[in-house]
Amino acid sequence: MNQNRDGQGRHRITAGSINYWPNRTGAVPSARSSEGGYVDYAEKVAGMKVSLKSNKFRDHISQAQMFWNSQTPPERTHIIAAFGYELDHCNDPVVYNRIVERLCDIDIELAKAVAEKVGAPSPTSQGKPNAGKKTNVSMTAYNAPKPTIASRRVAILVGDGYDPIAFNGFYAALKAAKAFPFVIGPKRQTVFAEGESKTGKGIQPDHHFEGMRSTMFDSVFIPGGSHIETLRKQGRVVHWVREAFGHLRAIGATGEGIKLVEAACEVDGIRFSAAGSHDVLDSCGVVTAGNAKPERFRAALDMVKGAKDFIDAYTFAIS
Repeated sequence: MNQNRDGQGRHRITAGSINYWPNRTGAVPSARSSEGGYVDYAEKVAGMKVSLKSNKFRDHISQAQMFWNSQTPPERTHIIAAFGYELDHCNDPVVYNRIVERLCDIDIELAKAVAEKVGAPSPTSQGKPNAGKKTNVSMTAYNAPKPTIASRRVAILVGDGYDPIAFNGFYAALKAAKAFPFVIGPKRQTVFAEGESKTGKGIQPDHHFEGMRSTMFDSVFIPGGSHIETLRKQGRVVHWVREAFGHLRAIGATGEGIKLVEAACEVDGIRFSAAGSHDVLDSCGVVTAGNAKPERFRAALDMVKGAKDFIDAYTFAIS
């Protein structure tokens, strides 16, 4: 029985650490009928006494094993980190020791990794045998007949002096592919393109860097232009790109925008397209093109793995 204690509007704080009965410490038993506790009406019932749940219903492990078996190494690392984070805030060894025991029924390596993080005794044997069955639940498994970026949210970082060719071309391509582009700038007042007069039309950002987080988007795009020299000096902008990279968002950059990504994503082995180069490089989810010609930005996309065109390679990474 879960003692909900009067619901959301209740202001009194009840002493004690357990809010349900029965519990392992025998604390706070429910009130007896003599104390005014609730009692079911003793109505006479008749019927067939049968088990309505099959043995398969009682199997709580096989599906969890199948899910774990289907995950890629990075996804498994993420799951272990999630267990470690939650149990790091638990100071009752009974709880985290029992969690590790249950994980032994799923996978012994999972249980060992979690035990090491949370301070539980390292297990030595698998519980329920793992048959190794897998299914298609990994986030890296792509089953759509054709890649799509429909409904994906893409942040485009700009400042005064952005490259209008790269910006306008990519913005139009995103809209045509039914994605949702959002312009993020240093302010919500009008931002002007490179060479554009301050009396020109410009663009009005949807958000500014201090008012929105990169984690709210599926991808980040940085067009080239002289605005990069200013953006590189702003710690919040560098953090924007670095945080997106850390959360495995696809990142795209053209021209001078590559310098900003290089400053934010200092990872051994990551490669970037050289300035002025026609090569398109996809490295660790970062797609760069040193030379962004107008024909590289078009509405008709051909998203395929290993695409040689920037717009195709980057949108495939977003998908």
